[in-house]
Amino acid sequence: MAKPPEEQTVTLEQALGIAVQHHTVGDLSKAGTIYEQILQTNPNHTDALHLLGVIAHQVGDNERAVGLIKKAIDLKPTFAEAHSNLGNTLKGLGKLDEAVTSYHRALSIKPDYAEAHNNLGATFRELGQLDKSVACYHKALAIKADYAEAHNNLGVAFQELGRLDEAVTHCQKALAIKADYAETHSNLGNTLKGLGKLDEAVTSYHKALSIKPDYAEAHNNLGATFKELGHLDKSVECYQKALALEPDYVGAHNNLGNALQELGRLDEAVTHCQKAITIKPDYAEAHNNLGVALQEQGRLEEAEQSYRRALEINPDSTEVVINLGNVLLDIAYNLQL
Repeated sequence: MAKPPEEQTVTLEQALGIAVQHHTVGDLSKAGTIYEQILQTNPNHTDALHLLGVIAHQVGDNERAVGLIKKAIDLKPTFAEAHSNLGNTLKGLGKLDEAVTSYHRALSIKPDYAEAHNNLGATFRELGQLDKSVACYHKALAIKADYAEAHNNLGVAFQELGRLDEAVTHCQKALAIKADYAETHSNLGNTLKGLGKLDEAVTSYHKALSIKPDYAEAHNNLGATFKELGHLDKSVECYQKALALEPDYVGAHNNLGNALQELGRLDEAVTHCQKAITIKPDYAEAHNNLGVALQEQGRLEEAEQSYRRALEINPDSTEVVINLGNVLLDIAYNLQL
C-alpha cells in the first residue's frame, strides 16, 4: 500500500538529512547515492538536485553540476545557495563573467551571504580586478569575522597588490582561526619571501607540508626560497618532489630548469625548460631560461631564437633584451674569428 504524501515527505527529508551528514564529512559517494535515490522518488526535489550538483562540482564534473544546479534554480529561483554554487561551478569551467552574475544573484537574494562575497572576491581576483576582490573579502569578514578562508584570500590579494604587511596580518588571522590551514601557511611563506624573510618563509612552507605532504605548490615555493638562500641542491630536490606529485606543473619545470642551469647541469636544464614550454608555449620566462642554458652550451643561434620568442610574448622584459643583446654579441664575435 502506498504511503501517504505526508509520510513520504518526512521520509525524504530524513534521507536528505542523512545524505547531508555524509556530505559534510566528505563521504561523497554515500551522499550522492542517497541524493539520487531521493530524486528517483521526487525528480523535482530542489535540495537533492542542488547538493548532487555540488558533489558533481567537487569531483570535477562541472558540466553535470551546472545542469543539476540550474534545474534546482528553475524550480526555486530565490535559492541563494544554489546561485552561489552555480557561480562556483561556472568559475570551475572558466566562465568567470557568468560566475560573477551568479554570485550577484545570490547576494541580491541574501545580502549577508559571507560565502558568496568571498567567492565573488576570488572570481574578481582571477579576472585581475584586485581592488574589487579586496572589497568583497572585506564584506565577507564584516559579516563573518572568523572566516578563515576570507582572511586567507584577502592575504593573497594583498600580497599580489604588494601590500605585504597587510597580507601577513590576514594570513596570521586565518591561522589563529584554523591552525592547520596548509594553504595559508604556504601563502604566509610566499609573503615572507616577498619581504625578504627567507628563513621564516622556509618555516612556513615546512608547516604547510607537515599538514599536507602532497602539496606540490608548497614544495615548489620552498624550492624557490632555497634557491634564493643559495641552497641549490635542496632547491632541486623540492622541485623534483613537486613534479613527482604534479608531472605537468609548468612552474616547477621552469624553476627546476633554472636551478639545474645554475648548477651547470645544462642538458637537464634544457630538458625541463623545454617541458615547461611544451605544457605552456607562451611561457616567456621558460623561453628565456632555455635561452640561457642553450647559450651556456654554445648553441648560440638556438639561444637567440629562444630569447626572440620570449620577447614576442613579453616585449617589456629588460632581462630578455639584455640576454638577446649578449648572445648577438657572442654570435658576432664568433663570426669574426
